Amino acid sequence: MSVCPSTIANASVAEAETLPAVEHRSSEFAPHYGGHWGEPRPQERLVGSVISFLIHLILILLLGFCFSVSWEGKKDFPDLIVEIRESSHELSEFGDALLATAAGGESIQSTTQGVPVRVKVQATSQVQWQDTPQMASTDHSDSAATSLLASDQILMPIGVATGGGVEGRRGGLKGHLLATRGGTRQSEEAVARGLRWLASHQEMNGRMQFDHTQGPCKGYCKNPGTENCSTAATALALLPFLGAGETHRHGEHQDVVHKGLLYLSKNMHLGSRGGDFRTPAGNLYGQGLATLAFCEAYAMTGDAELKKFAQAGIDFIVAAQNDRGGWRYDPGEPGDTTVTGWQLMALKSGSLAGLKVPPSAIYKVTYFLDSVSHQRGVLAGSLYGYQDQEPRAATTAIALYCRMLSSWNRLHPKLGKGVSYLADLGPSGNDMYFNYYATMVLHHYGGESWPIWNVAMRDQLIAEQAQVGHEAGSWYYPHQHSEVGGRLYNTCMALMTLEVYYRYMPLYQQSRSVAVLDQSAPLP
Repeated sequence: MSVCPSTIANASVAEAETLPAVEHRSSEFAPHYGGHWGEPRPQERLVGSVISFLIHLILILLLGFCFSVSWEGKKDFPDLIVEIRESSHELSEFGDALLATAAGGESIQSTTQGVPVRVKVQATSQVQWQDTPQMASTDHSDSAATSLLASDQILMPIGVATGGGVEGRRGGLKGHLLATRGGTRQSEEAVARGLRWLASHQEMNGRMQFDHTQGPCKGYCKNPGTENCSTAATALALLPFLGAGETHRHGEHQDVVHKGLLYLSKNMHLGSRGGDFRTPAGNLYGQGLATLAFCEAYAMTGDAELKKFAQAGIDFIVAAQNDRGGWRYDPGEPGDTTVTGWQLMALKSGSLAGLKVPPSAIYKVTYFLDSVSHQRGVLAGSLYGYQDQEPRAATTAIALYCRMLSSWNRLHPKLGKGVSYLADLGPSGNDMYFNYYATMVLHHYGGESWPIWNVAMRDQLIAEQAQVGHEAGSWYYPHQHSEVGGRLYNTCMALMTLEVYYRYMPLYQQSRSVAVLDQSAPLP
């Protein structure tokens, strides 16, 4: 039988009060107490009460300490398991509010065959999350820098990229950028054909699939992909439409964009960490792509309903970041360069659109990039690996673009060396992942290498676009990066490469202070 320590303490005090007076003191002290030794005075009773209170307090604190120590000892893993339950967040249900009308004022019900927009709330599944991230210790940081990076009060280094907005995608500014930065009538015709191919492979509910044989194509096009994440496929397919200036409110393909955004919205799961766009078959690739699509669509239209989904997607990305600054397939995993690239682009796009993006989340990516930076030879710091420092062409292009988005000045010597390395390699004959990122890097860097690269890359894509049959307007290149994505993936990457002239404003220039534009008015 256990006995409460406080009970023992109370019994001891009560027993002490019944003991006979102690007569071992000299009588000369008696006058100071004003009475007999055996008779407790009011002052003595007060002192006893205080002592009793202090004893109780100390015992309670000791018990609390022991309990906390024993509980901490039972933790067998560093991660926190968060069960996502129903939330009263404003995104829990939108009804038919999102994208209230389609082209020509058509109601959402007629466009989506009566299916209302509902944001699913993840009810029972568990997601593995890291505890509150601690900044990784590095050789080039001290405690003050670590404290600063852990906060959201950091400032970007002077001279970093300030452009990258979406205001060049339509109107006169688009034509100006196209003419002055290397585009041609033929490249724009190739973009138009590619968008029509994508539109013809969208399902009625707005979904796109890497295995396009499951949709309207019915197998007429060869080389389908095998990846089963429809949110990633749909989001990736929307990006070329948005890049060409098409939105759910404007353009030849506004109905395609409208239905695609609806499909993504209905497949977002809202939890305590934000909006999760991953499907059961997906991962953070889909999260970055879908969030990027909503951020760009919001930046182009200012649609308040899109803003809610974009912000929720950003919140999830920020929560899923590894403490060393990268992302991989699942939240909290040590990063890889390819997944990190899409998440960073989404965060940067959201920041330019005026959404809430912690600056520390963007700047922490530099820690991950440092960890995969090749450190040998004359190109040390200019080449990058996937999860280690073994350099690869595609991951070098991705990492250099991430450096441009996150911190590096255009005059950074390692950036210049990396650009020269990519230019010397030249466009790949079958790796559109490398071609897309390398084109972005060289275009935004500018200089003598860009015109040479541009002519080779542009003319290669125009010449190799499918011209006949159901495949007309698409691309396919056999490569390890292409197998799971198939023809739809290749077509999307090729289209975004041909849109590079106007898809984003040049990075290294002052951009407009307001990224959200009214697309109903022509641009200057």
